[in-house]
This record gives sequence, C-alpha cells and structure tokens, in this order.
Amino acid sequence: MSSTPMRRVIAAGMIGNVLEWYDFAIYGYFAAQIGRQFFPHEDPVAQLLSAFGVLAVGYLIRSIGGVLIGHIGDCFGRRAALTFSVAAMAIPTFLIGLLPGYASIGLLVPIALIVLRIFQGLSVGGEYTSSMVFLVEHAPEGGRGLMGALVGCSTTGGILLGSAVGAGFAGEHVSRSARQLGLAHPVPARAAGGGCRLHSAPVRPRQGCGREAQARSDRRDAS
Repeated sequence: MSSTPMRRVIAAGMIGNVLEWYDFAIYGYFAAQIGRQFFPHEDPVAQLLSAFGVLAVGYLIRSIGGVLIGHIGDCFGRRAALTFSVAAMAIPTFLIGLLPGYASIGLLVPIALIVLRIFQGLSVGGEYTSSMVFLVEHAPEGGRGLMGALVGCSTTGGILLGSAVGAGFAGEHVSRSARQLGLAHPVPARAAGGGCRLHSAPVRPRQGCGREAQARSDRRDAS
C-alpha cells in the first residue's frame, strides 16, 4: 500500500478515536459543574458523587459496546462500524448540551443524562476496539504492532484534548459552559474524520457474520 492511502487509513483510525475520547473524558473535567446543573441542589457532595456515578456507568458499559460494534464490523465492515460509533457519540454529546437544568423538569434530567452516557459508553468501547482492528487489518507487512499502538496514542490524545479544553473553560462562566458542553465539540473535525473513513481503503467483500466467514478470514491471514 502506498504512503498516501496509508496516511488516510491512519487518519481514519485515529481521528474518530481522539474525538470520542475527548467527548467521553471531558465529562469528568466538568463533573462538579454538571452535578450542579443536572442533580438536586440540596447537597453539593451528593451532586458531585451523582455526576461521577454517571461517569462510572459509561465506563462500565464500554465492554458491551466493544462486543456490539465489533459484531457490526464483522457483518458490515470496519468502516461502517467506525462511522456508526462516531455518530453514536456525537449525537448524545450534542443532546447533553441541550439538556435543561434540574430546576426545569426535575428527575427527567438525570435520567436522560444517564441514558445518553450509556450510549456514549457503548460508542467509545466499540470505537477503541474497532479502530485497532481496522488499523491492524490494513497494516503493511511487519507493521501491525506499530499500527495497533497508534490507537493507544490517539486515546491519550483525546483525553489530553479534553483536559486542555477543561482548563480553558475554567473560570467564572464554567457553569454556563458546562450546560453547552455538547454544542462545543469539534463538528468540522468529525466531518473530516467521517470523510477519511469513507475513503480510507478499498472495500473488502462482505462475507457474513458467522463462523464460516471467520474461518475464511483466518485461512486468508494464515496464507
């Protein structure tokens, strides 16, 4: 594979992972402000614990996302799975930014937040594993280890990006910023990442989802 298509493959595998981990991690940096906005106001400590509890729900659900989106990748191709995972992260993140405060509609707000974080957890779990498989499958001879390691680099990059944004928004207007969190994520970069994924590599024939398809894939890799 020539250098230009390989660069597109690497971009397709890494850009979405950076953005998804940015979206997923930035919640933690704004946990205190999110707690004040979306949970009952009687006890600040309970607000913070509730916000981190919702963060934990997203982390715990990641393994299910890896299985679900991995199965989508086996059936419809890695690029379809990765594009789906980006959309499944972007839409809940956007909707979190549109949620009203607890004072407006009460318990419906934290319930909606939990549901949206579950979708984010499913998405980020599937993105990490699927992007690693995608890069390894398209790696040149002798470069599978390096290509797989790039996924870990992109994950760390997304977390660091979220940290930088959290530090940049720290200040007297941080509560308002937290309410608009879903509206502030880089939509143009998502569009670019989606374009890279749609044009990253030749489409491999669909072989189905069962054991026969896996056996054919194993024989091809062995040869």
